[in-house]
Amino acid sequence: MELISWNKSFETGHPIVDGQHKNLFSLVNNLHSAIQDGNKKLILVETMERLAYYVDIHFKTEEELMLASGYPNFESHKQVHDQLKDQAFKLIKLFSIGKVDLTATISKFLSDWLTEHIMEIDIKMIEWVKKQNLN
Repeated sequence: MELISWNKSFETGHPIVDGQHKNLFSLVNNLHSAIQDGNKKLILVETMERLAYYVDIHFKTEEELMLASGYPNFESHKQVHDQLKDQAFKLIKLFSIGKVDLTATISKFLSDWLTEHIMEIDIKMIEWVKKQNLN
């Protein structure tokens, strides 16, 4: 069962960003399924690493758009990205050495973060980018 489902309310109007967001939804759902299925630690670590790697690619895409458009809130948006990346890599490391249990709470955190980030931050950023004719 999916934890989060993509729908039109998450569309920013930028095809690359929307495609990446859809992929992130899929990766969060994959992690949630792996947790629910009680998969082995190695599979969970690999799934989390895949998600973290893709998040990094996605954030770079957004940051390039913000810089190219002269987005006035670049620094604060990038700071949110950096904080999430730091949290993700710390979580992966702690889980891989057995210092933290991975539960559905992690999936819930990721799904909430993803949906809130898109709805509250990314849509505003893409609106700015589109006004700059850089869509």
